Amino acid sequence: FAGKAFRRSATTDELDRLLRVYAAGRTGPSFDAGIKLAVEAILASPNFLFRVELDPKVSGAAVRPLNDFELASRLSYFIWSSMPDDELTGLARTGQLHVPAVLNAQIMRMIQDPKAEALASNFAGQWLQLRKLAIVEPDPKRFPGIDGAMKHDMATETEMFFEAVLRENRPIADFIDGKYTFLNGRLAAHYGIPGVTGDAFQRVRLT
Repeated sequence: FAGKAFRRSATTDELDRLLRVYAAGRTGPSFDAGIKLAVEAILASPNFLFRVELDPKVSGAAVRPLNDFELASRLSYFIWSSMPDDELTGLARTGQLHVPAVLNAQIMRMIQDPKAEALASNFAGQWLQLRKLAIVEPDPKRFPGIDGAMKHDMATETEMFFEAVLRENRPIADFIDGKYTFLNGRLAAHYGIPGVTGDAFQRVRLT
C-alpha cells in the first residue's frame, strides 16, 4: 500500500466505495464478513494490481508538467523497477526534484545504485529480447555447446555490457562496435578468446 499511496493517495470516492462494499458484505453484527469482502475488492482492483497514475481533472491544455511526486515515481520505476526511496521522496516533498541540476544528480545517483541492475534485466531484456534465450533451441549439430548454462552466460554478458554503457556514460555507438565485453571462462572458450578462466565474469578487451 505504501507504493500505491505514494503514486496516488486514496480519494474520498475510493474510500466511500470500499465502505459501501463493506456494508454490503456485513451480515448482522459481523465485522469480519464486511472486512473480508472489502479486502477482496481491494485485491481485485486494477488500481491495486497495476501501477495506475491518473491525471487530475484540469481544464485547458491536454499536456501538463509532472509534479515532483509523479516525476520521482516515474524515475524510480524506470531505473529501479521499484518505489522511490527516502531521498527522492524528500526532494519531491520540498519541490526540488524538477530543478535540472538536482534532477541530473539524482539520475546519476540512481544509475550508480545496485538497484539499477533492474534496468538492465527489464529494459534491456525486452529491448534486446534476452528473455527469448531461454526458449531458443539452436541446432546442436551446427551450434554445439549451447545449453542452458551457456545461454545464461550470454544473457549475463549482454546485461553487464548494457550496465557498463549506462553507468560509465559511454557513447551509444558502443552497442554497435564496442571494443570490450564481459566473459567468463566458458563463454570465452565458446567465442575462441584465450586468457579467460573461471566462472567469474571479467571485462575483456576486444581487437
